[in-house]
Amino acid sequence: MHKQYVLDTNILIQQPNSIFGFADNDVVITGTTLQELDRKKTAPGELGFHAREAIRIIDSFRHQGNYLDGIKMPNGGKFVIDPNGISEDKLPHGFSIDSPDNRIISSVLSRQSASKEPVILITNDVSMRINAIICGAEVQGYKNEEINEDESYSGRTDMVLPDDEVDQLYKEGKLLLQDESKLFPNEFVMVKSEVNPQKTALCRFRDHVLHLIYCEKLHPFGVTPRNAAQKFALEALCAPADEIPLVIMKGPAGCAKTFLSLAAGLDGTYDSRRESLYHKVMITRNNILSDADLGFLPGTLEEKMNPLLAPFMDNLEVLLRGKCKEEDPHEIQMQIDDMISTGIVEICSMAYMRGRSIANSFLIIDEAQNATVGQILEVITRAGLGTKVVICGDPDQIDNAKLDRINNGLVFAAEKMKGSPLCAQITFEKEESVRSPLALEAAKRLTL
Repeated sequence: MHKQYVLDTNILIQQPNSIFGFADNDVVITGTTLQELDRKKTAPGELGFHAREAIRIIDSFRHQGNYLDGIKMPNGGKFVIDPNGISEDKLPHGFSIDSPDNRIISSVLSRQSASKEPVILITNDVSMRINAIICGAEVQGYKNEEINEDESYSGRTDMVLPDDEVDQLYKEGKLLLQDESKLFPNEFVMVKSEVNPQKTALCRFRDHVLHLIYCEKLHPFGVTPRNAAQKFALEALCAPADEIPLVIMKGPAGCAKTFLSLAAGLDGTYDSRRESLYHKVMITRNNILSDADLGFLPGTLEEKMNPLLAPFMDNLEVLLRGKCKEEDPHEIQMQIDDMISTGIVEICSMAYMRGRSIANSFLIIDEAQNATVGQILEVITRAGLGTKVVICGDPDQIDNAKLDRINNGLVFAAEKMKGSPLCAQITFEKEESVRSPLALEAAKRLTL
Protein backbone atom coordinates (compact mmCIF):
# COMPACT_ATOMS: atom_id res chain seq x y z
CA MET A 1 0.00 0.00 0.00
CA HIS A 2 1.19 3.51 -0.82
CA LYS A 3 2.23 5.40 2.34
CA GLN A 4 3.09 8.88 3.51
CA TYR A 5 6.24 9.15 5.63
CA VAL A 6 6.70 12.32 7.67
CA LEU A 7 10.38 12.81 8.58
CA ASP A 8 11.36 14.26 11.94
CA THR A 9 14.21 16.77 11.90
CA ASN A 10 16.65 14.35 13.57
CA ILE A 11 16.35 11.94 10.63
CA LEU A 12 17.54 14.60 8.19
CA ILE A 13 20.28 15.74 10.58
CA GLN A 14 21.63 12.21 10.88
CA GLN A 15 21.16 11.25 7.23
CA PRO A 16 20.22 13.98 4.71
CA ASN A 17 19.84 11.41 1.92
CA SER A 18 17.06 9.70 3.89
CA ILE A 19 14.67 11.72 1.69
CA PHE A 20 15.37 9.10 -0.99
CA GLY A 21 15.07 6.12 1.35
CA PHE A 22 11.35 5.33 1.09
CA ALA A 23 10.98 3.87 -2.40
CA ASP A 24 7.96 5.18 -4.33
CA ASN A 25 6.04 6.46 -1.29
CA ASP A 26 5.43 10.10 -0.34
CA VAL A 27 8.12 11.75 1.80
CA VAL A 28 6.82 14.71 3.80
CA ILE A 29 8.58 17.28 5.92
CA THR A 30 6.66 19.83 7.95
CA GLY A 31 7.17 23.58 8.09
CA THR A 32 8.51 23.11 11.61
CA THR A 33 11.27 20.81 10.36
CA LEU A 34 12.17 23.28 7.61
CA GLN A 35 12.55 26.04 10.22
CA GLU A 36 14.61 23.78 12.51
CA LEU A 37 16.98 22.98 9.64
CA ASP A 38 17.36 26.69 9.00
CA ARG A 39 18.26 27.32 12.66
CA LYS A 40 20.84 24.53 12.65
CA LYS A 41 22.53 25.34 9.33
CA THR A 42 25.15 27.57 10.96
CA ALA A 43 26.02 25.10 13.72
CA PRO A 44 29.68 23.97 13.76
CA GLY A 45 30.86 20.54 12.68
CA GLU A 46 28.72 17.71 11.42
CA LEU A 47 25.43 19.14 12.75
CA GLY A 48 25.62 22.25 10.57
CA PHE A 49 26.98 20.34 7.58
CA HIS A 50 24.10 17.86 7.58
CA ALA A 51 21.52 20.61 8.04
CA ARG A 52 22.96 22.48 5.04
CA GLU A 53 23.13 19.26 3.00
CA ALA A 54 19.45 18.52 3.71
CA ILE A 55 18.53 22.08 2.67
CA ARG A 56 20.54 21.72 -0.55
CA ILE A 57 18.71 18.50 -1.42
CA ILE A 58 15.34 20.15 -0.76
CA ASP A 59 16.38 23.18 -2.83
CA SER A 60 17.37 20.92 -5.76
CA PHE A 61 13.67 20.05 -6.23
CA ARG A 62 12.41 23.63 -6.56
CA HIS A 63 12.51 23.83 -10.40
CA GLN A 64 10.79 20.46 -10.80
CA GLY A 65 7.38 21.29 -9.38
CA ASN A 66 5.43 22.70 -6.44
CA TYR A 67 6.55 21.77 -2.91
CA LEU A 68 2.99 21.90 -1.58
CA ASP A 69 1.52 19.67 -4.30
CA GLY A 70 4.45 17.28 -4.26
CA ILE A 71 7.50 16.87 -6.51
CA LYS A 72 8.37 13.61 -8.24
CA MET A 73 11.71 12.15 -7.15
CA PRO A 74 14.06 9.89 -9.20
CA ASN A 75 13.03 6.80 -7.19
CA GLY A 76 9.38 7.26 -8.11
CA GLY A 77 8.40 8.75 -4.77
CA LYS A 78 7.00 12.22 -4.17
CA PHE A 79 8.50 14.92 -1.95
CA VAL A 80 6.08 17.23 -0.11
CA ILE A 81 6.45 20.17 2.27
CA ASP A 82 3.45 20.58 4.59
CA PRO A 83 3.47 23.94 6.43
CA ASN A 84 -0.05 23.46 7.79
CA GLY A 85 -1.92 21.18 10.16
CA ILE A 86 -0.57 22.66 13.36
CA SER A 87 -3.38 22.71 15.90
CA GLU A 88 -3.33 22.30 19.67
CA ASP A 89 -6.79 20.74 19.36
CA LYS A 90 -5.12 17.67 17.84
CA LEU A 91 -3.01 17.11 20.97
CA PRO A 92 -3.97 15.75 24.41
CA HIS A 93 -4.40 18.24 27.24
CA GLY A 94 -1.00 19.34 28.55
CA PHE A 95 0.89 18.93 25.25
CA SER A 96 2.10 22.43 24.39
CA ILE A 97 1.96 23.47 20.75
CA ASP A 98 5.06 25.61 21.41
CA SER A 99 7.23 22.48 21.40
CA PRO A 100 8.68 21.73 17.92
CA ASP A 101 8.16 17.99 18.48
CA ASN A 102 4.49 18.54 19.33
CA ARG A 103 4.03 20.77 16.28
CA ILE A 104 5.37 18.01 14.05
CA ILE A 105 3.14 15.43 15.78
CA SER A 106 0.15 17.75 15.29
CA SER A 107 0.92 17.99 11.56
CA VAL A 108 1.11 14.20 11.34
CA LEU A 109 -2.27 13.84 13.04
CA SER A 110 -3.83 16.41 10.66
CA ARG A 111 -2.54 14.52 7.60
CA GLN A 112 -3.66 11.26 9.18
CA SER A 113 -7.24 12.48 9.58
CA ALA A 114 -7.37 13.86 6.03
CA SER A 115 -5.85 10.89 4.19
CA LYS A 116 -7.00 7.38 3.39
CA GLU A 117 -3.36 6.28 3.15
CA PRO A 118 -1.22 5.36 6.17
CA VAL A 119 0.65 8.39 7.51
CA ILE A 120 3.74 7.37 9.47
CA LEU A 121 6.07 9.57 11.52
CA ILE A 122 9.73 8.61 11.14
CA THR A 123 11.88 9.55 14.14
CA ASN A 124 14.82 8.14 16.06
CA ASP A 125 14.02 10.30 19.07
CA VAL A 126 12.73 7.79 21.65
CA SER A 127 10.92 10.44 23.70
CA MET A 128 9.17 11.87 20.65
CA ARG A 129 8.24 8.34 19.59
CA ILE A 130 6.47 7.76 22.90
CA ASN A 131 4.71 11.13 22.79
CA ALA A 132 3.54 10.52 19.21
CA ILE A 133 2.11 7.11 20.10
CA ILE A 134 0.23 8.64 23.06
CA CYS A 135 -1.21 11.24 20.69
CA GLY A 136 -2.42 8.53 18.32
CA ALA A 137 0.19 8.73 15.54
CA GLU A 138 1.79 5.73 13.85
CA VAL A 139 5.57 5.85 14.41
CA GLN A 140 8.65 4.05 13.11
CA GLY A 141 12.40 4.44 13.32
CA TYR A 142 14.49 4.93 10.19
CA LYS A 143 14.74 1.28 9.19
CA ASN A 144 17.50 1.78 6.61
CA GLU A 145 19.88 2.29 9.54
CA GLU A 146 18.53 -0.52 11.72
CA ILE A 147 20.03 -3.99 12.01
CA ASN A 148 18.46 -7.27 13.09
CA GLU A 149 19.69 -7.69 16.66
CA ASP A 150 18.98 -11.43 16.59
CA GLU A 151 21.53 -11.89 13.79
CA SER A 152 24.29 -9.69 15.25
CA TYR A 153 27.78 -10.94 14.41
CA SER A 154 30.20 -11.68 17.24
CA GLY A 155 33.32 -12.28 15.14
CA ARG A 156 34.14 -15.49 17.01
CA THR A 157 32.91 -19.06 17.11
CA ASP A 158 33.76 -22.56 18.40
CA MET A 159 34.58 -25.54 16.19
CA VAL A 160 35.11 -29.22 17.03
CA LEU A 161 37.62 -31.05 14.79
CA PRO A 162 39.17 -34.52 14.71
CA ASP A 163 42.14 -34.92 17.02
CA ASP A 164 44.61 -35.45 14.17
CA GLU A 165 43.54 -32.17 12.53
CA VAL A 166 44.18 -30.28 15.77
CA ASP A 167 47.65 -31.86 15.83
CA GLN A 168 48.18 -30.76 12.23
CA LEU A 169 47.21 -27.22 13.20
CA TYR A 170 49.90 -27.09 15.87
CA LYS A 171 52.48 -28.75 13.61
CA GLU A 172 51.96 -26.70 10.44
CA GLY A 173 50.31 -23.57 11.85
CA LYS A 174 47.39 -23.83 9.44
CA LEU A 175 44.66 -26.15 8.29
CA LEU A 176 42.71 -26.17 5.03
CA LEU A 177 39.02 -26.55 5.79
CA GLN A 178 36.80 -28.79 3.71
CA ASP A 179 33.62 -27.09 4.93
CA GLU A 180 33.97 -23.35 5.42
CA SER A 181 30.43 -22.27 4.57
CA LYS A 182 29.65 -21.01 8.08
CA LEU A 183 32.81 -18.92 8.56
CA PHE A 184 33.49 -15.33 7.55
CA PRO A 185 36.87 -13.84 6.57
CA ASN A 186 38.89 -12.93 9.69
CA GLU A 187 36.46 -14.75 11.98
CA PHE A 188 38.15 -16.08 15.11
CA VAL A 189 37.76 -19.75 15.97
CA MET A 190 38.28 -21.68 19.19
CA VAL A 191 39.14 -25.15 17.88
CA LYS A 192 38.53 -28.12 20.18
CA SER A 193 39.51 -31.74 19.73
CA GLU A 194 36.55 -34.10 19.49
CA VAL A 195 38.53 -36.60 21.58
CA ASN A 196 39.73 -34.22 24.28
CA PRO A 197 37.80 -30.91 24.73
CA GLN A 198 40.71 -29.57 26.80
CA LYS A 199 42.91 -29.76 23.71
CA THR A 200 42.29 -26.43 22.00
CA ALA A 201 43.77 -24.05 19.46
CA LEU A 202 43.03 -20.39 18.77
CA CYS A 203 42.78 -19.56 15.08
CA ARG A 204 41.81 -16.90 12.56
CA PHE A 205 40.04 -17.92 9.35
CA ARG A 206 41.16 -16.36 6.09
CA ASP A 207 41.73 -17.48 2.49
CA HIS A 208 39.88 -20.78 3.09
CA VAL A 209 42.37 -21.71 5.82
CA LEU A 210 42.43 -21.77 9.62
CA HIS A 211 45.62 -20.00 10.74
CA LEU A 212 46.98 -20.69 14.21
CA ILE A 213 47.34 -17.63 16.43
CA TYR A 214 50.82 -17.60 17.97
CA CYS A 215 49.86 -16.25 21.39
CA GLU A 216 53.44 -16.00 22.64
CA LYS A 217 53.99 -13.14 20.18
CA LEU A 218 51.01 -11.11 21.38
CA HIS A 219 52.65 -8.77 23.92
CA PRO A 220 52.32 -5.25 22.47
CA PHE A 221 53.89 -2.58 24.65
CA GLY A 222 54.55 -5.26 27.29
CA VAL A 223 50.86 -6.24 27.66
CA THR A 224 49.93 -9.89 28.19
CA PRO A 225 46.41 -11.00 27.16
CA ARG A 226 44.43 -12.65 29.95
CA ASN A 227 41.85 -14.68 28.06
CA ALA A 228 40.96 -16.01 24.62
CA ALA A 229 38.92 -12.92 23.70
CA GLN A 230 41.88 -10.64 24.40
CA LYS A 231 44.16 -12.89 22.34
CA PHE A 232 41.71 -12.69 19.45
CA ALA A 233 41.58 -8.91 19.84
CA LEU A 234 45.37 -8.49 19.88
CA GLU A 235 45.71 -10.72 16.83
CA ALA A 236 43.49 -8.28 14.94
CA LEU A 237 44.96 -5.12 16.48
CA CYS A 238 48.58 -6.10 15.84
CA ALA A 239 48.02 -7.20 12.24
CA PRO A 240 49.43 -4.66 9.74
CA ALA A 241 47.00 -2.09 8.36
CA ASP A 242 47.32 -3.48 4.83
CA GLU A 243 46.09 -6.84 6.15
CA ILE A 244 43.32 -5.73 8.57
CA PRO A 245 42.70 -1.97 8.28
CA LEU A 246 39.49 -2.04 10.35
CA VAL A 247 38.90 -3.64 13.77
CA ILE A 248 35.54 -3.47 15.56
CA MET A 249 35.32 -4.44 19.24
CA LYS A 250 32.06 -4.65 21.16
CA GLY A 251 31.51 -5.56 24.77
CA PRO A 252 30.80 -4.37 28.32
CA ALA A 253 33.01 -2.12 30.40
CA GLY A 254 36.17 -3.66 31.82
CA CYS A 255 37.03 -5.98 28.91
CA ALA A 256 40.11 -3.86 28.06
CA LYS A 257 38.93 -2.76 24.60
CA THR A 258 40.50 0.69 24.93
CA PHE A 259 43.53 -0.58 26.84
CA LEU A 260 44.42 -3.20 24.22
CA SER A 261 43.85 -0.72 21.38
CA LEU A 262 46.24 1.80 22.92
CA ALA A 263 48.84 -0.91 23.60
CA ALA A 264 48.76 -2.09 19.98
CA GLY A 265 48.81 1.45 18.62
CA LEU A 266 51.76 2.54 20.75
CA ASP A 267 53.62 -0.67 19.98
CA GLY A 268 53.19 -0.04 16.26
CA THR A 269 54.38 3.55 16.70
CA TYR A 270 57.36 2.84 18.99
CA ASP A 271 58.47 -0.46 17.43
CA SER A 272 62.24 -0.65 17.80
CA ARG A 273 62.43 -4.09 16.17
CA ARG A 274 61.51 -2.79 12.72
CA GLU A 275 60.41 0.41 11.03
CA SER A 276 57.36 1.72 12.87
CA LEU A 277 54.03 0.80 11.33
CA TYR A 278 52.40 4.12 12.28
CA HIS A 279 53.46 7.74 12.63
CA LYS A 280 51.02 8.47 15.43
CA VAL A 281 48.12 7.23 17.54
CA MET A 282 44.93 9.26 17.08
CA ILE A 283 42.33 9.21 19.84
CA THR A 284 38.73 10.30 19.67
CA ARG A 285 35.38 9.37 21.09
CA ASN A 286 31.79 10.33 20.56
CA ASN A 287 30.03 11.98 23.43
CA ILE A 288 26.63 13.62 23.30
CA LEU A 289 28.23 16.71 24.86
CA SER A 290 31.50 16.78 22.92
CA ASP A 291 30.22 17.93 19.55
CA ALA A 292 27.44 20.20 20.77
CA ASP A 293 29.20 21.87 23.67
CA LEU A 294 32.90 21.96 22.71
CA GLY A 295 32.61 25.66 22.00
CA PHE A 296 31.46 26.35 25.56
CA LEU A 297 34.52 24.72 27.14
CA PRO A 298 37.60 26.90 27.69
CA GLY A 299 40.97 26.41 26.03
CA THR A 300 42.31 24.74 22.89
CA LEU A 301 40.62 21.80 21.17
CA GLU A 302 42.93 19.40 23.05
CA GLU A 303 42.06 21.06 26.36
CA LYS A 304 38.36 20.92 25.54
CA MET A 305 38.60 17.24 24.65
CA ASN A 306 40.69 16.25 27.67
CA PRO A 307 37.76 15.79 30.11
CA LEU A 308 36.03 13.58 27.55
CA LEU A 309 39.15 11.51 26.92
CA ALA A 310 40.02 10.82 30.56
CA PRO A 311 39.56 7.03 30.01
CA PHE A 312 42.31 7.11 27.37
CA MET A 313 44.63 9.00 29.70
CA ASP A 314 43.97 6.52 32.51
CA ASN A 315 44.86 3.61 30.22
CA LEU A 316 47.89 5.41 28.86
CA GLU A 317 49.14 5.99 32.40
CA VAL A 318 48.72 2.28 33.24
CA LEU A 319 50.58 1.25 30.06
CA LEU A 320 53.50 3.58 30.77
CA ARG A 321 53.62 2.58 34.41
CA GLY A 322 53.89 -1.06 33.35
CA LYS A 323 56.60 -0.20 30.84
CA CYS A 324 58.59 2.06 33.17
CA LYS A 325 58.15 0.54 36.61
CA GLU A 326 60.82 2.70 38.28
CA GLU A 327 59.40 6.07 37.27
CA ASP A 328 57.24 8.14 39.59
CA PRO A 329 53.79 9.53 38.65
CA HIS A 330 55.24 12.96 37.78
CA GLU A 331 57.63 11.43 35.23
CA ILE A 332 54.81 9.32 33.75
CA GLN A 333 52.70 12.46 33.30
CA MET A 334 55.66 14.19 31.65
CA GLN A 335 55.89 11.32 29.17
CA ILE A 336 52.18 11.62 28.36
CA ASP A 337 52.52 15.40 27.88
CA ASP A 338 55.54 14.82 25.64
CA MET A 339 53.62 12.30 23.50
CA ILE A 340 50.84 14.85 22.96
CA SER A 341 53.13 17.85 22.37
CA THR A 342 55.24 15.96 19.81
CA GLY A 343 52.18 14.63 18.00
CA ILE A 344 52.87 10.95 18.74
CA VAL A 345 49.45 10.92 20.40
CA GLU A 346 46.85 13.20 18.81
CA ILE A 347 43.55 14.06 20.46
CA CYS A 348 40.88 14.86 17.90
CA SER A 349 37.16 15.56 17.82
CA MET A 350 34.80 13.54 15.67
CA ALA A 351 33.01 16.79 14.83
CA TYR A 352 36.03 18.03 12.87
CA MET A 353 37.09 14.90 10.96
CA ARG A 354 35.36 15.93 7.74
CA GLY A 355 37.76 16.67 4.90
CA ARG A 356 40.80 15.05 6.54
CA SER A 357 42.88 12.35 4.90
CA ILE A 358 44.61 10.33 7.59
CA ALA A 359 47.61 8.24 6.50
CA ASN A 360 49.93 5.94 8.44
CA SER A 361 48.06 6.38 11.72
CA PHE A 362 46.43 4.19 14.34
CA LEU A 363 42.99 5.75 14.85
CA ILE A 364 40.94 4.71 17.92
CA ILE A 365 37.26 5.64 18.13
CA ASP A 366 35.80 4.89 21.55
CA GLU A 367 32.17 5.03 22.76
CA ALA A 368 31.08 4.38 19.18
CA GLN A 369 27.63 3.27 20.38
CA ASN A 370 26.89 6.99 20.74
CA ALA A 371 27.86 7.74 17.14
CA THR A 372 25.36 7.90 14.29
CA VAL A 373 25.73 5.80 11.16
CA GLY A 374 26.80 8.94 9.29
CA GLN A 375 29.51 9.76 11.82
CA ILE A 376 31.01 6.28 11.67
CA LEU A 377 30.97 6.33 7.87
CA GLU A 378 32.62 9.76 7.91
CA VAL A 379 35.46 8.59 10.17
CA ILE A 380 36.15 5.29 8.38
CA THR A 381 36.31 7.02 5.01
CA ARG A 382 39.00 9.38 6.34
CA ALA A 383 41.47 6.48 6.46
CA GLY A 384 44.31 6.71 3.95
CA LEU A 385 47.04 4.23 3.13
CA GLY A 386 48.74 2.68 6.14
CA THR A 387 46.01 3.72 8.60
CA LYS A 388 44.30 1.29 10.94
CA VAL A 389 40.88 2.22 12.33
CA VAL A 390 39.72 0.67 15.62
CA ILE A 391 36.09 1.13 16.68
CA CYS A 392 35.17 0.29 20.28
CA GLY A 393 31.93 0.48 22.22
CA ASP A 394 29.26 -1.11 24.36
CA PRO A 395 25.79 -1.37 22.73
CA ASP A 396 24.25 -1.49 26.23
CA GLN A 397 25.55 1.95 27.27
CA ILE A 398 23.92 4.38 24.85
CA ASP A 399 23.67 8.01 26.00
CA ASN A 400 22.46 9.52 22.73
CA ALA A 401 18.68 10.00 22.91
CA LYS A 402 18.40 9.60 19.13
CA LEU A 403 20.00 6.14 19.09
CA ASP A 404 19.28 2.66 20.41
CA ARG A 405 20.73 -0.86 20.25
CA ILE A 406 19.73 -1.45 16.63
CA ASN A 407 20.51 1.83 14.88
CA ASN A 408 23.76 3.20 16.34
CA GLY A 409 26.95 3.49 14.33
CA LEU A 410 28.78 0.74 16.21
CA VAL A 411 26.31 -2.08 15.56
CA PHE A 412 25.51 -0.83 12.05
CA ALA A 413 29.19 -0.88 11.06
CA ALA A 414 29.63 -4.30 12.66
CA GLU A 415 26.71 -5.78 10.70
CA LYS A 416 27.52 -4.16 7.36
CA MET A 417 31.26 -4.97 7.53
CA LYS A 418 30.57 -8.61 8.39
CA GLY A 419 32.30 -10.78 5.82
CA SER A 420 34.70 -8.09 4.61
CA PRO A 421 38.29 -9.37 4.31
CA LEU A 422 39.43 -5.90 5.42
CA CYS A 423 37.67 -6.07 8.79
CA ALA A 424 38.07 -8.18 11.93
CA GLN A 425 35.59 -8.15 14.79
CA ILE A 426 35.49 -9.42 18.34
CA THR A 427 32.63 -9.33 20.84
CA PHE A 428 33.50 -9.65 24.52
CA GLU A 429 31.17 -11.29 27.03
CA LYS A 430 30.41 -9.93 30.51
CA GLU A 431 32.38 -12.66 32.23
CA GLU A 432 35.48 -11.58 30.28
CA SER A 433 35.76 -8.31 32.19
CA VAL A 434 39.26 -7.98 33.63
CA ARG A 435 39.01 -4.59 35.32
CA SER A 436 38.68 -6.05 38.82
CA PRO A 437 36.75 -8.74 40.71
CA LEU A 438 34.42 -5.98 41.91
CA ALA A 439 33.73 -4.78 38.34
CA LEU A 440 32.92 -8.33 37.25
CA GLU A 441 30.67 -8.93 40.24
CA ALA A 442 28.85 -5.64 39.69
CA ALA A 443 28.32 -6.47 36.00
CA LYS A 444 26.68 -9.72 37.03
CA ARG A 445 24.59 -8.51 39.93
CA LEU A 446 23.63 -4.94 39.06
CA THR A 447 22.72 -5.36 35.38
CA LEU A 448 18.97 -5.51 34.94
